[in-house]
Amino acid sequence: MFAVMQDHTSPGKSGLPKAHATCALICFAGAVVSGLDWPTPAPQHAAVMMPALVIWGIAVVYQFLLAAGHLRTSILDHQHLFSSSHYERKSDIGWIVANVVVLIVVAVFFAQQSNSIPILTGQTTTLVALFVTSIISLVIWGIRWKITPRKSKAVS
Repeated sequence: MFAVMQDHTSPGKSGLPKAHATCALICFAGAVVSGLDWPTPAPQHAAVMMPALVIWGIAVVYQFLLAAGHLRTSILDHQHLFSSSHYERKSDIGWIVANVVVLIVVAVFFAQQSNSIPILTGQTTTLVALFVTSIISLVIWGIRWKITPRKSKAVS
C-alpha cells in the first residue's frame, strides 16, 4: 500500500530539492495572495456569490496543497529518500495532471470573459496566481519526471 522510502545515493536517483523548495514558497505565496482576493464587489445574488466563494476556496486550498507537495518532495529529495522509480514517476504524473487540469480551468474562465464568475467578482488575481503557480509547478514536476529513471536500480 505504501511505497517504501530508501536512501538511494546512486547516480541513477536524483531530485530537485532546491527547485521544489522554491516552488513551495511560490505556491504558498500564491495561496496567500488568492486568500486575500475576496470576491468584490460582493455579489448580491446567491447564484453568483456561492460559486464565487467555492472557486475562491478551492483555489486557496489547492495552492496550499501544491505548496505542501513541493515542500514534502524537497525534504525527501534533500535527504535522498526515494521510492521505486515506478512510484516516483506515477506520483509525478499525478501532479502533472493536476496542474494541467487547473490550467485548463483557468483558461476556460478567461475565455468566458463576461460570463466568468471569477472575472465578474473581481477575482482575476486568484486566476493569475493559479496560472503562475501551476505553470511553475508543472515545469518542476515535468523535469523531475524526466530525470527519474524508468526502471528501479537494484539497491546494493
